[in-house]
Amino acid sequence: MRLLSIFCLTVVIMIFLNFELAFSSLQAERTILKIYDFRGHEFNGGQPVVFVGKLTTEAGERIKSAEILIKSDGPCPKDGIIASGFTDTNGRFWIYTITKIWDESDNMIKVRAVFLGNEKFSPSISDSQILVVYPSHAEKCEN
Repeated sequence: MRLLSIFCLTVVIMIFLNFELAFSSLQAERTILKIYDFRGHEFNGGQPVVFVGKLTTEAGERIKSAEILIKSDGPCPKDGIIASGFTDTNGRFWIYTITKIWDESDNMIKVRAVFLGNEKFSPSISDSQILVVYPSHAEKCEN
């Protein structure tokens, strides 16, 4: 009876340890996404703007070939994505777009970079920055 109890306890411990190992391997590594300050936060409509930043793990490992979305809090476009691009081999990104009227009410939006994550890395969001687009020569955003 005692041998059976020890055997059962051993089996339960092994199952628990295997579950812990399997579960820990499924957890994604935490990431840090940074978007750097613009040189000036005001743009004329139709002017190019480049969003520059970096994606790394918490340990500082660079994450390459990761899709980065530039999202705004403006009403247009509906999904909030005004631009997108990918990180290079050093985890850096330069995402270019032409400014549009993304918010007709005050011509100002908050933008942030977003990494949706994947099977290896967790999602992350950068700090927000304010962007003003003057409507002269600007194309209206289409939903």
